[in-house]
Amino acid sequence: MWKLLPFSTPIINILEGMVDSCRDPVIPIVGSIVYCDIAFGYAEHSGVYIGNNQIIHLNGKGDIEAVSPQGFMSNTTALNIYVSCNGLYPVGGEFVAVMAQSKLYESIRYNVLLENCHIFTSGCLGGDFSNAHSFMWMLKDEAKKCIQATTWRQWDSNHY
Repeated sequence: MWKLLPFSTPIINILEGMVDSCRDPVIPIVGSIVYCDIAFGYAEHSGVYIGNNQIIHLNGKGDIEAVSPQGFMSNTTALNIYVSCNGLYPVGGEFVAVMAQSKLYESIRYNVLLENCHIFTSGCLGGDFSNAHSFMWMLKDEAKKCIQATTWRQWDSNHY
């Protein structure tokens, strides 16, 4: 059995990002899950695309807000935003966007491990905002289960 070394997770994240960047870019649909790197592959930031170039996310202050793609990537190391896809095509769900919009302007006590953006985004997928999906791999598993997200592709930056 493989044992991950402490430095291996960022390396895996960087390699996954390189593979995702080589795929044809897409434009998210309403309810797509989106994410970007925030610390050179050591961590990611996630949210829900709701249309009209708006992403609802939980920011580092604990506020749930709607931002542009540029706002979503501000204060990060991100060069790209990645979109939930099934094969070649973006996937999402109206129910995901509605769930995110229902939480807009709420505030929570933010904690990088126990109340973070991935927990919020996963809650939009499954309806359980007290879930324990605090890591990106957990959110990806939930996205696969709820909206059949099997791949992640770069958001076509010509469209934001």
